[in-house]
Amino acid sequence: MSGEPRRKNGISTRAVHAGLEPAANLGAVTAPIYQSATFVAADTAELMAINTGQKRGFVYSRIRNPTVLAAEQRVAALEEAQSAVLFASGMAAIAGALAPFLKAGDDLVTLPDIYGGTVKYLREVLSAQGVNVIWSKGITVEDVAQAVTPRTRIVYAETPTNPLLRVVDLPGLAEVAQTAGAKLVVDGTLGGPMNQRPLELGADIVVHSGSKYLNGHGDLIIGAVCASRELTRSVRSFQQASGSMVDAHSAWLMMRGMATFALRMRQHNASGQAVAEFLESHPKVARVMYPGLPSHPDHMLAQRQMSGFGGLLSFEMHSPEAARTVVDTTRLFGIGPSVGGVESLISQPGNTSHFSVSADQRRAMGISDNLVRISVGIEETDDLIADLEQALDAVK
Repeated sequence: MSGEPRRKNGISTRAVHAGLEPAANLGAVTAPIYQSATFVAADTAELMAINTGQKRGFVYSRIRNPTVLAAEQRVAALEEAQSAVLFASGMAAIAGALAPFLKAGDDLVTLPDIYGGTVKYLREVLSAQGVNVIWSKGITVEDVAQAVTPRTRIVYAETPTNPLLRVVDLPGLAEVAQTAGAKLVVDGTLGGPMNQRPLELGADIVVHSGSKYLNGHGDLIIGAVCASRELTRSVRSFQQASGSMVDAHSAWLMMRGMATFALRMRQHNASGQAVAEFLESHPKVARVMYPGLPSHPDHMLAQRQMSGFGGLLSFEMHSPEAARTVVDTTRLFGIGPSVGGVESLISQPGNTSHFSVSADQRRAMGISDNLVRISVGIEETDDLIADLEQALDAVK
């Protein structure tokens, strides 16, 4: 009936159709690439109407581009956010999610288990701008609550964390942030909007390195910030002033990658679980970190706030030499950084994701030289397990 609310499409459907209007683009089933820096108006009146928002239109691609807008609409649809802003990289997106809401003298409380690039940004950039970065002693709600001050404006978290795959209690952190009058900003890259949607769990802003699961093809550096329209207006203003925008071709690649997002995530989830179970059963592996395992310290929490556990996992060998042997002996796993691609990757985090973090700080974070991180791609699960098995056989 016409009076009934419109049925919400599932995530696979949104991944294919959101942001695309074939009728407005000569019937094209993919978004056109508007490879133009400048757009012209019919007259001064139209230009002013576009500038003031009275008419939909485009003036300059640093401000707004049709292809980028389409990709932003698709990201927002996947995350079920009111709005999204695309950035030139995941790190640019992190800056875009934090900088507009902080000034000198403000406090930012961050959990200790976060991506190495973010550690560098917080320590070297925000601190130099006069923001006081406070590191909670742990990842629990109680740890964060103890770190909050009257000057706290942002609580920053990453879940699941990289590379230890800890899961953070988002509703609990949201309550802490709200009580303090702060915003909860969450890096949701490793959960992805299929497995976890932080906005539904109380976060104010969600950041993604779109180079990972959202794009998924290992050919694009891009980031995204998702939030309410009220908050993304400030984020977009910061982006336009700082110049960290996305070009039209990159946005088109992002849309192409997102079309298969849900399909890929199902394989990542299935293979990630199977590989984690295999590694946990192997006598040469000391410990496996994967939220889908009952042995994981946050398994019950992960079951409550995640619908799948992704393709990233870490495991510890009994020595640094054994860890290096596994990394160097695999055949299907490429040795390199990044996660969430169709191809499987392997590394020791001290050489990749946390290379910019000192050895002492890595140890304090629980990242030992025995640790191996793998990003499980979409290859045949049995082939990946066989490859890991032969690599483990090489360990003396």
